[in-house]
Amino acid sequence: MLTLDQLISEATALPDTAKAILLDKILESMTEQIDRDVLNEGVQKAQYRIAEIDSGTVQSIPGDVGLAQVRQLLGK
Repeated sequence: MLTLDQLISEATALPDTAKAILLDKILESMTEQIDRDVLNEGVQKAQYRIAEIDSGTVQSIPGDVGLAQVRQLLGK
């Protein structure tokens, strides 16, 4: 396996078109991880919110309530 310095040396010696393909593949792999992280964070947040509702810590607002009604409920 190449060291990071060797990899950088070989990658920078590539023709521009090959560099572009390599860069695209690296970004694609990072995007997939970022997407998974964002999804996991969203799932954790949803689970936390559901637990708050189930415990009675917070109350949910019915989906058919309009923005004006929400403002009224909040006293704004």
